[in-house]
Amino acid sequence: MELYKLSWKNIWRNKTRSGVILGAIALGLFAGTYLSAFMTGWMVGTVRDEINTNISHIQIHDTAFAANNDINACFLRQDIETTLSKVSPEYAVAATYRLNINGMLSSANNAVGVQANGVDPDDETAVSTVWQTIPDSLGAFLPDDVKMPIVISQKIADKLKIRLRSKIVFSFQDAVGEMQTISFRVCGIFRTANTAFDESNVFVRYDDILAVTALPEGAVHVAAIRLADSQTDSQQASLPLEKIEAVATQIKTLFPDYDVKSWRELNPVIAMSLDWTDIMATVILAIFLLALAFGIINTMLMAVLERTRELGMLRAIGMSRRKVFTMIMLETVFLTLTGSVAGVILATAILIPSIHSGIDLSPLMGDVFEDYGFSSLVYPAINIGMFVEILLLVIAAGILSAIYPARKALKLNILESIRK
Repeated sequence: MELYKLSWKNIWRNKTRSGVILGAIALGLFAGTYLSAFMTGWMVGTVRDEINTNISHIQIHDTAFAANNDINACFLRQDIETTLSKVSPEYAVAATYRLNINGMLSSANNAVGVQANGVDPDDETAVSTVWQTIPDSLGAFLPDDVKMPIVISQKIADKLKIRLRSKIVFSFQDAVGEMQTISFRVCGIFRTANTAFDESNVFVRYDDILAVTALPEGAVHVAAIRLADSQTDSQQASLPLEKIEAVATQIKTLFPDYDVKSWRELNPVIAMSLDWTDIMATVILAIFLLALAFGIINTMLMAVLERTRELGMLRAIGMSRRKVFTMIMLETVFLTLTGSVAGVILATAILIPSIHSGIDLSPLMGDVFEDYGFSSLVYPAINIGMFVEILLLVIAAGILSAIYPARKALKLNILESIRK
């Protein structure tokens, strides 16, 4: 116990030097922790936004449709529904069945090419969160009290120079090659964090558009599936991303003649970015630990060299080499641990307020991130395991860094040290 007290007192003998290294450790740990939480939250949030608004967890297509988006490359909804019921009961499977019709959306002012998603509103809201991105002042998602409703994005509304309740015309080529034109009324205007999705997608009721496609009743182009734990009561609860691949494999075996893809296969760029987040966080932490190690080595080595006479006296009055070594190591551990705790407290204090409010990057970069499918609003992800891992790694780096100064102290000649 006396050795512990002595080691703690030794840290504060040179308050300036100890304060500098403590500040460096605290700020370094804060920066590493905050950046890791920021990057993880950004990428996980981006993946979830993409899943929730666009690709879902798993999609099923006809193989021909996946190749060239042929309107005739469809399948019957009932064929998929029957087989999906065989998925493991531990997973809650929600599915929406869409007609994907490519065509031209026109107003009196302009025209844009879009993909019209013919959906059942109840099914779609159970899988996609696009309906949640419609402000109360900009309508609703395909309400029953509107005849021939269409939901468009704010980007499309700006291009067509239209607003809520405006009439627009959708033109496309049906399954037999005939041109069809349908008039819709704008009932809702959404805005997601993905500009590319917003500029190319609109939503209409399945029954409204099926009637003019010349496709058979029940025909769909895609089954979009959302997975959840069957024990949860939340409709929008989502299965952890790491479990989705296993379910996707199971569904692929149920539909060997269809093109079944998980979210990773549907958007490999986002998936790769998420994987790279962990790698970049590791690289950043490694750089921080390397810089920290050199700082600790320098500080402790200076402390040993300045206390040559003191260490010689301690050895002369009977302190063993083991105790001298332990004392130097304890000083390093106390120094590192104190700085680490301060860094974690600082990181937590700054991160907690932004967990719910998020960090808005749009004032700095505008809509640049959204143009590439990345959200401009970042919610940092605090992971207790991450905090503990970083803290343990910092302490380990401190201990390893103290070995050289401690060994240097053991090599001091007692007589020569006392004479100095």
